[in-house]
Amino acid sequence: MAIVLGWGDSFHLLPRVISHLSPGGFPAHVFALSWGKFVTSMTMTIFYVLFNYFYRSQSQDRCNTKRNLIYLLAIVRMVLTDLPQNNWGTAQESYLFGIYRNIPFAIMGALLIYWTYKAKDKPSLKHMALCIFLSFAFYIPVVLWADAIPALGALMMPKTVAYLMIVVLGYKYFIPAVSAKNLLGFSYMFVVMGLFVGVFYREFTKFYGFTAETHLGKLHVHTLVLGFVLTLILYLLTKGYDADRIASLKKPIYIYIGVLTFSIVMMAIIGIYEVVSEGQKLVSNGALAGMSGLGHIALSIGLVWTIIKIFQYESAK
Repeated sequence: MAIVLGWGDSFHLLPRVISHLSPGGFPAHVFALSWGKFVTSMTMTIFYVLFNYFYRSQSQDRCNTKRNLIYLLAIVRMVLTDLPQNNWGTAQESYLFGIYRNIPFAIMGALLIYWTYKAKDKPSLKHMALCIFLSFAFYIPVVLWADAIPALGALMMPKTVAYLMIVVLGYKYFIPAVSAKNLLGFSYMFVVMGLFVGVFYREFTKFYGFTAETHLGKLHVHTLVLGFVLTLILYLLTKGYDADRIASLKKPIYIYIGVLTFSIVMMAIIGIYEVVSEGQKLVSNGALAGMSGLGHIALSIGLVWTIIKIFQYESAK
């Protein structure tokens, strides 16, 4: 579910970020914005089909009629999304087909909200209905009014946050306690992320013919060193700790991981802006630098806090 979510929403969010940060704005990126919406429409449908599997496994609801209804709604939604009448890739997307293809999706969401709410006594499903409701509450205004008010497209970001909360709640249920093995998992994640941003930097700057220095060029090393190398070192230092000591490191480590991810995203946004802005001042450089600076301060707090805790434990041996 997390992979489908990240992969699909990146096709929608990245063109929007580029459009906001470039002189041509949205009109210059119609093709990418339109096909990005197509991809995320498909992956959102798959996401909720996968969520239905999660709901069935946790609620022990074995009703095949419900399962088949979700399949049917998903197929109808994807067929309607794939029809040429949608006019994907153009500035004249069909508003009516935008409504039609989202009717089965809205029904699917309503059913999952209702079923999940009825099973809220299950620990793994406790807040899932609320997260699904919020995802649709942010998504529906985009479908109905984003063509007339483009700024409403920004609601896709809190919609993605609601999706992320579904994944986070599931993660916390299946992995309630922190262990050194989690740090090893984080290190693997940052390896993949580091390789991805390296490829993104090379291909993105090549596409735009950009040869000057940019923050995108620093992402690869930052991600691998601050992400992969440091979390691997933390894993090696803590793999012999008991459960209580590992639990006491949860807050500083999670602060470090969370803020590092935020800092990587901010560096990527600044780098994209440097490439696509064509030297024009379209947004406040001070605001971008300030957000990035706050991220680095919080990153330092998380790292220093973690090191102090580990040093105290090692000194007590």
